Amino acid sequence: MLRGSADPGFDAEIREHLTLLTQRYVRQGMTPSDAARAARLQFGNTTRLQEERRGMLTLPTLESLWNDGRYAARTLRKQPTFAAAVVLTLGLGIGANTAIFSICNTVLLAPLPYADAGRIVMLWELMGPTPIPVSPANFVDWRRQSRSFDSMAAINPFSSFVLTGSGEPVRLSAAAVSSDFFSVLGTRPALGRGFLLEEDQPGRNQVVIVSNGLWVERFGRRADILGTSITLNDVSYTVVGVLPPEFELVAKASDFQTRTRFDVWVPLALSATPSRGSHPLRVFARLRPDVTLEQAQAEIAAIGVQLAAAYPEENKGKGVSAVPLRQQATADVRRALLTLLAAVGFVLAIACANVANLMLTRSAARQRETALRLAIGASRPRIAQQLLIESTLLGLLGGITGLALANVTMRAVGSYLPADLSRAAGVAIDWRVMLFTALISLTTGILFGLAPLLQSRRLSARAALEHGTRVAGRSNSGLRNLLVIGQVAVVLTLLVGAGLMSRSLWSLLQVPLGFHSDQVLTARVTLPRTRYADVVRVSAFQRDLLDRLRGAPGVQSAGAAAYLPLSGDDNGWAIFIEGRPSRGVGVYDFAAYRVVSDGYFETLGMPLLQGRTFTAADNEDAPLAIVINEGMARAYWGDASPLGQRLRFGGTGLRTVVGVVGDIRHQGPARRPQWEMYLPFGQARNVETAPSLVVRTAIDAAAMTSTVRAAVSAIDPLVPLDRVQTMEQLVAASTGEPRFRTFLLAALSLLALAMASIGIYGVTSYTVVQRTREIGIALAVGASGGAILRQVLGRAAILIAAGLAVGLVVAVGLTRLISGLLFGVTPLDVPTFAGVSLLLFTVACVASYLPARRATRIDPMVALRAE
Repeated sequence: MLRGSADPGFDAEIREHLTLLTQRYVRQGMTPSDAARAARLQFGNTTRLQEERRGMLTLPTLESLWNDGRYAARTLRKQPTFAAAVVLTLGLGIGANTAIFSICNTVLLAPLPYADAGRIVMLWELMGPTPIPVSPANFVDWRRQSRSFDSMAAINPFSSFVLTGSGEPVRLSAAAVSSDFFSVLGTRPALGRGFLLEEDQPGRNQVVIVSNGLWVERFGRRADILGTSITLNDVSYTVVGVLPPEFELVAKASDFQTRTRFDVWVPLALSATPSRGSHPLRVFARLRPDVTLEQAQAEIAAIGVQLAAAYPEENKGKGVSAVPLRQQATADVRRALLTLLAAVGFVLAIACANVANLMLTRSAARQRETALRLAIGASRPRIAQQLLIESTLLGLLGGITGLALANVTMRAVGSYLPADLSRAAGVAIDWRVMLFTALISLTTGILFGLAPLLQSRRLSARAALEHGTRVAGRSNSGLRNLLVIGQVAVVLTLLVGAGLMSRSLWSLLQVPLGFHSDQVLTARVTLPRTRYADVVRVSAFQRDLLDRLRGAPGVQSAGAAAYLPLSGDDNGWAIFIEGRPSRGVGVYDFAAYRVVSDGYFETLGMPLLQGRTFTAADNEDAPLAIVINEGMARAYWGDASPLGQRLRFGGTGLRTVVGVVGDIRHQGPARRPQWEMYLPFGQARNVETAPSLVVRTAIDAAAMTSTVRAAVSAIDPLVPLDRVQTMEQLVAASTGEPRFRTFLLAALSLLALAMASIGIYGVTSYTVVQRTREIGIALAVGASGGAILRQVLGRAAILIAAGLAVGLVVAVGLTRLISGLLFGVTPLDVPTFAGVSLLLFTVACVASYLPARRATRIDPMVALRAE
């Protein structure tokens, strides 16, 4: 009997099949001894075959699963090249998915870092359909009249302080909040307490809560910091609390003009008669447990109607909106992130198709083994179990590789995530990401394992044993062709998306901003209000500073502005034009508000279209002057000249228009220019204590940083300088988010293109191998190499063309979903569709050409002898 066997009948059956295979190998040119050895190696240990024969008809057991797992591991260990190719291919696809999902998980899915965060909403005033910040008086009325919320709090994120008396002076970002702000968010200080109700009043609000970062970096984790005094803007504040290290204000950055991280927090301390005309507040509220969002929305909207009737001058036409905090915080990025997640899903699909092709090739080589198992009584379910366990093992190994690649990738690109991406700093691989990776690893393992499984179902044991793999292997050509068509279609969809995003980004970068950003250095100074309490002192400081800078070597010109373009800072006022009748109660003309110095327009290179710009003579003692931009002039005066016209705003006197300058895109290249009015510092409506400098240089702008710092210190050594960057860096940052998503989508598309090219190459190579005898006969009877090349390429071209056709249909449907992410290009941009189709067709044909060219070099005698 054969070794390991206890059944003579089984031995005879095995010998019969081994004899059949040995004869087959002899006919192929092997010696009898080599043929016998090859036959035994092909089918492995006969004891395993006997176990299959006796146990295949039973349900899977833990023992059978364990044995199949061990067998799969041994098989893969004997084929390291195949295993490495599959694991690496899957690792790339799964790693890309894991990396993008980790971002989506942190930004879109991970619980907000607040207690019972699902009940927290943000409340906004509505001007038409547009949400706007809330006026202090309306906030007070909402909080007093509403019954749908447990609590309601407000934050004014536009404060800043200069910290002195503790090392070098430094500017701190600050937020003023109502006393119950942290309780609304469900956050407790790590040390100390929150604000008391009595501290939320003017004159009693000299208390401060510091961030954990400031406590660590500036105060060295002092345990006795509570109750101590720190000097902010030359005023003593008592530290009453330190926030926990994990605290973060989760919000849409554009709602806070990029201010979502604060160093210090102070009481809001609204006056007894708060303003209803200004709108600085962002309002958070916590729903009562028994109240739905719809009920709260109905109540707050009704309150808004009452306030509009009671105060038509300020509230006419304004509504109120309640938005869940998570929805509000992710509104700007949700579509972009889901688009990227769909894109990496396509990449994984291509990886699975490639692996399925590899598995089909390997399955074809193992058909005689499968045929023998079927011949000796093995059931197809048991064979399916073995194949799925093997593919699942490969999937899990690919998942481990992908997790490692994702971890490396996130470490490399983490610093390049857009700064305005909510919670971007917390992107990490947590248990959700690991669970996601495990699930897609198992799923992909099953999916690409289906291809050889389906092929094995059609396998005829007798045909495989009598004719070998050449005949039996042809049965899976249809599935291979479908995989190629699918790969081409998916890659085309990705390339179209990347092409549209790239063209959109290119259009965005070509938008004229209205100023020249080259050779310009910007920096912000922060003036303590105690020493710079009025426009006269602020104006005197900026004049002295600009005079020093203009006299410095390498400086061509210098200016200052309270609201620097592309910085995220903005402001605006309702205006009243002299001689123009009122538009009705609560209806106003409007313009953005800019405070600038003399030399500002010239330093930025903004064109003067009419009249003049400001000079040093436009100070607090001069007649009130104003410069407007071209858009405002056209909107309010049409073709007539606005020079000499007068307007007022904010309760100030009439201001005369003395000049018209070109439009700039203050809010970014994707936003239309606003209607803007410019005022000199000495005539500002408000005291602007955080002006930004603009310095045009004759040398590298960044090299002038020390010159600017020295000039500021020479005037007031207690004034800090921060946000030092070139104007070109500001411009680049304004397109950071579209740059990032375009880069990722382009990278994923190129990865998919490379994978698909490998897949097409593999399928064409397999086709050539399968048709070796046919090609050999054709060459033997006189066919030319060119004819063979055209025939092979023709078949490949048909598959590629079919994939392109399917891909175009899919792309037309899916690109409409990203229309909101595009700028200056339509979703059905013909040049993009044509260009990427041509690119993909060319690359795919090159991938097919290499094995097709090899087919023309087949030796007919060798091909026929192999048969």
